[in-house]
Amino acid sequence: MELVKKTFVGFLCGLFVYALMVELIGVFFSDDIISYSLGLLIGVVAAILLFTHMAWTLDKALDYPEAGATKYVRTQTFLRLLAMVIVMLPGLVIEKIQFISLVLGLLGLKIGALIAPFFLRRLYPDDFVTDEETLSRVLEDDEDKEDNDN
Repeated sequence: MELVKKTFVGFLCGLFVYALMVELIGVFFSDDIISYSLGLLIGVVAAILLFTHMAWTLDKALDYPEAGATKYVRTQTFLRLLAMVIVMLPGLVIEKIQFISLVLGLLGLKIGALIAPFFLRRLYPDDFVTDEETLSRVLEDDEDKEDNDN
């Protein structure tokens, strides 16, 4: 569970950096800063809730057998997509919420996850494992097995 918390912190850092950049750019190009900011805020809050749901779903899916876990994860993924559509509806209906900034806030779910490793590597250098480290560990384990077999 500690690893999930650290991953969540890295995601939040990435999401907030992304949201800050989008907000600063939007302030210069938007005619209505308040509706732009409100849309972005709604999108970012929704992205945080969706990420939390995703982590909770994956944690719970580990308790199921493989077939049940697959069905459970698919169902929860559909529910997340439905939630994203529901979150976007106010941006289409309410004039005080800019739809584009709301969608940009929701995209923070993806961008935050892409930026998270940058922050994780700096926040938790002892716990962060890169692909190269993982590959070298696997290769070392394979070499040790070969040495023990001979």
